[in-house]
Order: sequence, then structure tokens, then C-alpha cells
Amino acid sequence: MGKIVVGVDGSQAASAALEWAITEARIRNAELDIVVSWDYPALVASEPIFIPIPDQSVLQASAEQTAETMIVNAGLAGSDITYRVFTPEGRAGETLVGMAGDADLLVVGSHGSNAFKELFFGSISNYCAHHSPCPVVLVRPAT
Repeated sequence: MGKIVVGVDGSQAASAALEWAITEARIRNAELDIVVSWDYPALVASEPIFIPIPDQSVLQASAEQTAETMIVNAGLAGSDITYRVFTPEGRAGETLVGMAGDADLLVVGSHGSNAFKELFFGSISNYCAHHSPCPVVLVRPAT
């Protein structure tokens, strides 16, 4: 049995990626690893400011809720697909590439081009495409 890793974050692009991964898992009779990574928010400020950082348990719970919501919305619960959910701490691209080490396929949503955001944070889909140890599928949401 093969394995497909899919990264999700609650967005429309992630929903499209999850739906694509579910269909592909059915075709390949593969297991599905659903990954919602979380990290402490990056702060960009020109002057020192105090911003309370959420507790680790809050960020972890949010990732778990995101995964659960996406699984329910995709109709995966109770389906014929074997799946596992992972909510590790870490930067999304690095985490997904690390988890794809023994996978047959890595599936991620593509949010499209946002040059300003990519300048500071980079593109997760771009990172995965360049560093993944297995083939990568980039899925854009329907417009």
C-alpha cells in the first residue's frame, strides 16, 4: 500500500488539495497522511512592540480543529480511505518535505502568487516542489 502526504491549512486551496489527494488515494489504494503544521507567528515590525504570543496548546488545538473540519467537509470520516492526521510544530514547507520522506506523493494547495508575502515568508508550494524527496502535485482551487 502506498502513501500520499497532503498539507492542509483550512484554505480553499487546501480543500482542493485534500479532495484531489482523496481521489488519488482511492485510485492507488494508498493511505493518506493529512498534515496541519503550526508555528509561532512571525512578527515584522519597525519598532519594538508587545504582542502576546499564543500558548503552544492553543496553536496545537487550532491545528487539530482545522484538520477535523477539513476531514468532515471532505467527507473523509467513515469513508473507505485509511488516513492519519498529524499536527506537528514547524514551518509548513519543511515539515511537509520531512514527512514526505517515505511517501509516493506530496500534495499541496497553491494559493497563487502574492509577491509581497513570498518576499518575507516564501511559498510553501514552491519550497515543496524544490525540496521534496517524492513527486509533488500542486492543486489550485476552482475559480
